[in-house]
Amino acid sequence: MSHVTTSTVVFAINHSHVFVTRWKEALVAPCDFEPLSNKMRTKVRPLAALGILSTVAGLADAFSMPSMSMSPMAMITSTFQSENDDAIQECRKRAEMRHAEEFESGAQYFGQSSPKCNDTKDIKSWRTDDFTSYSVGTGNGGPSELKLKDGHVIFETKEAVFDDNTCDFFIQTARETIRQEKLSDQEKALHSDNSDGQTTNSDLGEARLSNLSPDALEKLNLLLQSNLYPMLQERLGVEDLAVYDGLILGSIAPSISQPVHRDASLLTLNIALSSPKEFQGGGTYIEGLEDHSGLPLCIERGKVLCHSSGIMHAGTSISAGERWVLVLFVIAKNEAQIARRAHAEGLDLIRSMNLSEANIAFETGLLEAPNDHVLHMGIGQIASMTGNEQESMNRLSKAAACYPASHKAAMALGKMFESKRKPRAALRRFDNVLSFIEDKDLLNGAWMPLKALAWDARVSAGR
Repeated sequence: MSHVTTSTVVFAINHSHVFVTRWKEALVAPCDFEPLSNKMRTKVRPLAALGILSTVAGLADAFSMPSMSMSPMAMITSTFQSENDDAIQECRKRAEMRHAEEFESGAQYFGQSSPKCNDTKDIKSWRTDDFTSYSVGTGNGGPSELKLKDGHVIFETKEAVFDDNTCDFFIQTARETIRQEKLSDQEKALHSDNSDGQTTNSDLGEARLSNLSPDALEKLNLLLQSNLYPMLQERLGVEDLAVYDGLILGSIAPSISQPVHRDASLLTLNIALSSPKEFQGGGTYIEGLEDHSGLPLCIERGKVLCHSSGIMHAGTSISAGERWVLVLFVIAKNEAQIARRAHAEGLDLIRSMNLSEANIAFETGLLEAPNDHVLHMGIGQIASMTGNEQESMNRLSKAAACYPASHKAAMALGKMFESKRKPRAALRRFDNVLSFIEDKDLLNGAWMPLKALAWDARVSAGR
């Protein structure tokens, strides 16, 4: 801020609307900035509006000048809200309506969690020492993290929750469901002149919960009420739960890894139905685990992983054998997840090229979760599509600063600097990525997409 003089501050304070406009224009050009450390990345923002504006406000105090009643950043947000209030409220209403429909459907189909009851002998009582815990760091648990207790933590049960017979039952049920669906798909293809070419669940080796047999659904509901719902209530502090969706996923080698993603739910349960002895590779890659090798978590048969669905993760490939996993997606009656649903709506609107409506959807999400990196990247995508390169770079900078564990924004920003013939700025972004990875890509068994990303960063840095 060495360029800020007393006259600049006076002008900014006395001409607040001009100040907002000029700094808003300046903010779209990210500076050549390198965070001091991984921990500081969540506190220090390159050309972050809040930092600049709070610095100016501090200078105003230092010069005993009158302070603005509302910060310029709040004014920007307030202006957006006032200009788009009706559209924002409509977006929120749509999200709330979808949530209510999903919760009602899930509660009817799979059952709703019962209130806590200490004198019910059939309900498992969970304690802290029943779990091994892993952390992605506070602030990295997704847009609903603050609505949860320990929303940045992944919990693994130390003991199996499903016994061998239960695991075998669900594997056989899934096999039969997939077999029946394939027969049905083949029958439809024989009687149809036009195939839509869409990939079905059976093609992917997935058996959706809604297609399981009634006895399987009944068994699952008993396990939810007696074990799984109480686990989520105790560990993540949420009541009134219902499974919205889920699947039994069978991977037959050689399989491919999933991309890193969030689940379309509030909470995720991952139950291993196969023993790690039955396959090679596999497991769940969790992005940004602290104090961890970065290798995928591969749990024993019958054990459970539970976590906020907003934590970025991916199922990893196997090179031999078969791996079966039961995955349950859980929502809560009183948490509509406006930010997540607004992001999903924004992506749909981008696909249909309704870019202004998509931008409003993403901004609606940011009102709920202002530091959500995927929402900033969504706005950046719209800026890129409309030719606003500076705004796109600004949003990539914001996304990378909000969530350093995701390297997509930093890599994209580095390559944009490279294309603009700013090699030192580009190199800093590539070096930041490699610094965060810490050679974890070189470990035996490292997640293959992490290896590819680190290779790209090294090649780009070398270039």
